[in-house]
Formats: sequence, C-alpha cells, structure tokens
Amino acid sequence: MIRQVKRMALLLLGSAILGTLLLVLAFCLPTGRMKENVAVSVDSMIKDEGEVADNPFARYVWGQKETYTDAIMVQNAIERISGKNVFEQAMRVYHTDLEEEIWTPEASLKAYCSEEGMTQSYLHEYSRYWHGYLIYLKPLLLIFSWSQIVVLGIVLQALLMGAVIFFSIKKGYPGVGAATALGFLFMKPVLVLVSLTMSVCFLITMAALLMMLLRHDKIEEKQAYPEVFLLIGIVTSYFDFLTYPAVTLGFPLCAYFLMKKEENIKKSLQKVIGYSVCWGIGYAGMWAMKWIIADLTLHTGTIKDAVWSIIGRTEAIGGRPRMNGGWYVIGLNLQEYAGMLYPVGAGLLTLGAALLVLRAALRRGQGKQVLLGLIPFAVIFCIPFAWIIVIQHHSALHARFTFRIISVAVTAVCCMGLDAWQRSRVKYGKN
Repeated sequence: MIRQVKRMALLLLGSAILGTLLLVLAFCLPTGRMKENVAVSVDSMIKDEGEVADNPFARYVWGQKETYTDAIMVQNAIERISGKNVFEQAMRVYHTDLEEEIWTPEASLKAYCSEEGMTQSYLHEYSRYWHGYLIYLKPLLLIFSWSQIVVLGIVLQALLMGAVIFFSIKKGYPGVGAATALGFLFMKPVLVLVSLTMSVCFLITMAALLMMLLRHDKIEEKQAYPEVFLLIGIVTSYFDFLTYPAVTLGFPLCAYFLMKKEENIKKSLQKVIGYSVCWGIGYAGMWAMKWIIADLTLHTGTIKDAVWSIIGRTEAIGGRPRMNGGWYVIGLNLQEYAGMLYPVGAGLLTLGAALLVLRAALRRGQGKQVLLGLIPFAVIFCIPFAWIIVIQHHSALHARFTFRIISVAVTAVCCMGLDAWQRSRVKYGKN
C-alpha cells in the first residue's frame, strides 16, 4: 500500500514536471506560420449568427457557440507576446482581447489574424489551466490550417472509436464497445467531432478504453488500476478546458466492471469508490501542481485566483439551497436534449436494460448475483448528477458543455443490461 502511494505521488510529480517541459518546448515554436494557417480558414470556421440562423445543419453544428472556446485555444496557440520569455508565456498563457471585461474570442481572433482593429486591445492571462492542448495544436498549426486540423480530429476520433469496438469484440468484451457507442450518442456527437474543445475528453476516454482493452490482464496482474485511473485524471486535467471531464472517469469505470466480474459487493464498492478517488487525486492534484509551479516561479497569484474561482464555480446557483439548486441545474443540463429523439432513445435503452436484467434475474438462482452486479453501475450512474450538484454554478453557466457528462448515466444503464446478459450466458456455459 505504501509503495503504491509512493508510485502515485511520483507519477503526479513527474507528470507535472514533464507537462511543464512540454509546454515550454511548445512555446519555443515560431508562430508566424501558425498565424498564416489560421488566417486562411478563420472566416469559414467561425460562423456568423446570420449564417447559423439560415442553415439548419450549421445551426446544429455551430448553434451552441462551440467556437467561443475553440477561438481561445487557437489564439493561445498562435499568439506571441513580445518581451515575455517562453517559460513565462507557458505558465501565464497570455491572451489579447478586444474587450477588457467581457471576452470576445471569436472577434478578437479574426482581428488578430487580419491585424485590423487590434490597436486598442487588452492583455489577459489564463494561468489557472495547464492548456496542455497546446503541445499538439501548435505543431499541427505549423503544417495544417484550422479547418484541416478539424478534419484530422474527426478521422482520429473515428479510428479510436473503431479500435475500441474492434478490440472489445476481439478480446471477448463486446459490451464495452456497445455501451461506449450508445453513450457517445448522448454527447451530441457531431458537435464533439468538429470541435477542438469538445473532442479533448472524448479522445482521452477512447485512448483510456483502448489501453484497458489491450492491457487489462497485465494491469490486473500488477494491481495497477489505481495508477491507471490516477493517470487518466492527470491527463484530463492537463489537456481539458473544463468541459465534461467526468466522462473520462465514468466510461472507463463502466468498462472495468464489464470486464471484471466482481462477485463480492464490498470489493465492488471499494473499487468503484477507490478508483474514483484515484482519478480525483490525479485530476485535482495535477491542476494544483500548475498553480504551485506558476506561483513559486513567477509569483503569479494563481493559487489565490484559483481558490476564488473554485469557490465561485462550486457555489449554489441563484442563492438556492445546494440540493435545490442542484436539481435546478440538473434540469438545465437535461434541457440540452431538446426534442423527442433523446428522451425516446433514453427510454428505449432503459426499457431494454430492465428487460435484460429481469430475464437474467428470473432464471434459476440468478437473481441475487445479477442484482449484486448492478450495484457498481448504479454508483457510476450517480457520478454525473453528483458532479453537477457539487459544481453547480459552472454546470449552469456552461450547461451546453457539461450536459455531456449525463452520457455516463446512459452508459451505466446500458451496462446494467449488458452485465446481466453476460452473467446469465456465462452461468450456463454460453459463449
């Protein structure tokens, strides 16, 4: 146990050091060519409100203003502030905007690329985040335009999803691929595929699932799953822009309990809670390491800023009691599933899972084992709602991002049915 804690502490510390070095190296890259590559596609990538309103497809893809954060990411990648060294830029991540109080990243990026209208601009910094996406976005922008990078991202996401489905079947865990695909449908997948911001957590999730499918037996043999979930949390904190990070926890947890048939309920609960804690330590710990490094080296005041930000992002919404506010914000997130498609789909999946569980439970002597197998998935089902209740101010302000964590609940429901089905087949020698 002590040895494992030491390994995890070294993994967290090593990740922070490596992450800092990679960011500094990324900021050493020249930005002139990057700016040119962004300029050729900035108008096509950032849609005007009129274009969105007149085009149903564009309204579905761009209507949620996903380019707001994408524009911040792209400008962070191409901007170079004179008089600032690369380490300072990597820690502070400066950003020039046309406005002082309310950011206008899309208009600012267009103005920055055209060099028009930036005579009166304001310098901001975003030191609370790692902005790890810059270590791949900067090199890519040296070669490709913004629109080309989006295409590459779509191809990569499709390949990873295909690999997860393929290896889930090959390794004898078809339920992992099926549950992942069904859960993904509840993320508004088109928006995920075409957005730099929204694709980050999905890519991390797919990479984690693929690693688990390929190395599950080895990881179990070495009892290394605590480190695996710690690492997933670290990577999420490093690359993500606080969009829907709980997905990188919920999907791998679902996959684990589909692959590992734990018969002891106490051990199941210990694992689902323990692995969640490991993920949380990696996620929060890696984030805190950025604040500590920035403050110790540059006296940025990032720790104080981050603490106040946490207080603000986690406070109850609108002066309501926390639980009352939590239910209200859950409702706001559910409203993102407008129309009948998603409610009907969720109802059908729930009905299908319930029938599979009932069928398995009613078979000779199966009821207890089947019901015990549901418990870890029931805990996972609660993760997105607990996240929204705790971080309700952020979840209300950015519901168009955060609603995607509800896909974890959908995946957990699917896994309940799939786990019951798998248990009944194994019990009677069916393969």
